[in-house]
Amino acid sequence: MNKIKSILALGALILVAGCATQSGGMSAPSGNAPSQPSQASPSGPAGQAPPPANSGNPSVNAPQQPPQQQQKKTPPQNASQISSPAVMSLLGRADTLANAGHMDAAASTLERALDLAPRNPFIYQRMAAVRLAQGENGQAEQLAMKSNSVSNNNPFVEAGNWQLIAEARKQAGNSNGAQKARAQAVNFRQAASQYPQ
Repeated sequence: MNKIKSILALGALILVAGCATQSGGMSAPSGNAPSQPSQASPSGPAGQAPPPANSGNPSVNAPQQPPQQQQKKTPPQNASQISSPAVMSLLGRADTLANAGHMDAAASTLERALDLAPRNPFIYQRMAAVRLAQGENGQAEQLAMKSNSVSNNNPFVEAGNWQLIAEARKQAGNSNGAQKARAQAVNFRQAASQYPQ
């Protein structure tokens, strides 16, 4: 029973890490909007106010402005960012069942979620955590690898998957493989830290 509780704690840690999202959504950095010189309307005698220099020629203006940095789009950090309400409902139910120790029922619920969203890496990740809790180390690793394959190189997902793989390998007695998987998890956590949280 302690083994199941520790695996559930690992799964909960992965879920909590994935749930750390920005509040309020994305906003453009303040320096991204090109500054517009304030133009006074020609209110002087006979509209004598001259227009700003080069105002009608964008090619002349372009070299004078610093190039805008292209901001990397933050990949989804949790299932709610890419899942339908029906999938989220099934994930919530599966979490409740898993926390109560009903792993078979949790796995069945996650399989129904996969029927609705077969390319959702967060579902495979949760299924891997359930299989790990059931002691099915090989299947847990395969499901985590499947999650990686559909994650679109999402470091938030892959960091959690490599942590699950490390635990599966450790439980299977493969300490060298577990160490390599932990190193991968660290690499993906570092990659994820480069995105705004």
